[in-house]
Amino acid sequence: MGILTDHPPSPYGEAARHAASAEDLPLSRQLEGKVAVVTGSTSGLGLTTVELMLRRGLKGAVLSGRKAEAGEAAARRLSTETQKVVYQRTDLGNLDDCRALIDRAVSEFGSFDILVNSAGITDRGGILDGDPELWERTFAINARAPFFLMQHAATHWRAARRPGSIVNVATVTAHGGVPFLTVYAASKAALVATTKNAAFSLMRDGIRCNALAIGWMDTPAEDITQKTFHDMPDGWQRAAGEALPAKRLLNMNEVARWIVHLAGPESGIMTGSILDFDQGVIGCYEATPLPAPREPGA
Repeated sequence: MGILTDHPPSPYGEAARHAASAEDLPLSRQLEGKVAVVTGSTSGLGLTTVELMLRRGLKGAVLSGRKAEAGEAAARRLSTETQKVVYQRTDLGNLDDCRALIDRAVSEFGSFDILVNSAGITDRGGILDGDPELWERTFAINARAPFFLMQHAATHWRAARRPGSIVNVATVTAHGGVPFLTVYAASKAALVATTKNAAFSLMRDGIRCNALAIGWMDTPAEDITQKTFHDMPDGWQRAAGEALPAKRLLNMNEVARWIVHLAGPESGIMTGSILDFDQGVIGCYEATPLPAPREPGA
């Protein structure tokens, strides 16, 4: 069987047609002709995702982040005669920067097809010590910026009568998380709710919106976080991984593959889905999870 032809055209475009066929696209052509905007892509998971997208045939990409030197260097390294990569300096705490990022994609490429909200911060703060400044900063980056980037992208796609695909990088911590990540958990829970609401709101426009809720991943940013907040030594990843079922932390490449799957036509008309990707199963445990006992006076 080939592509189904007994249905009216779908607002989801080729994603709907491809998913309903028995024809497989080669990996190198999955994102052929498409343009992506990826936040937090001067390093880490965001950059790994762009690199994979380019291997899957992406025509163009807009890198974003605050590290201008790293972003410009990555854009030069990744650009070829057939694949254009540009960098847009973006402070996600600044809503003007969020709008400028979408405007840059349109000005450079005429339009774009994919938005990946990969950027996020995981600064520590619990219910007893989370302060207003941490709350404002965390929600600005993890929840407010994705909301308005999605708004700007959807507004463009609707005006252009084009389908679009949004992937938000969330976390299993959005289910509740550990005590020292209350603020972070709340911000990502907001992102999860926004993902589902946006998917429902934009469904008739052919704009898909999904999220990947990931667990503990080995990234340059996580290395800094562990050393800054928990005094972890060099090589802590190996010891941490030994306690996990796979004997390692999540790898950026495997997470990027799922982002690309959700962003591209292989996931068809899937929208509003929140996929947990962790080395645990939410709701399953050997014994009732309990907080650690407090020291007297703590």
